[in-house]
Amino acid sequence: MKKTALMIRCVPRYGYDNTEVRTVDLDVPHDADEETLREALTFYFAARGIDDALYDITVDDNGFFAVVNDEAFAIRWGTPLL
Repeated sequence: MKKTALMIRCVPRYGYDNTEVRTVDLDVPHDADEETLREALTFYFAARGIDDALYDITVDDNGFFAVVNDEAFAIRWGTPLL
């Protein structure tokens, strides 16, 4: 059984139709830095055949979140945040 260390929010870059905030589980330490998150997310999307999904990683009061290019939302990935 794989234990996930970090769930990260993925938000659309512009928020066009059919985009939504989604979460993904990453197998990285909870205190991972931005570069580690960038590498893990790039691998996550590449493993799903989604090229150039990651636009940026930033931080707010709730921690790190990823900004994802809207085109990536045409493919099913992650869990919608309701």
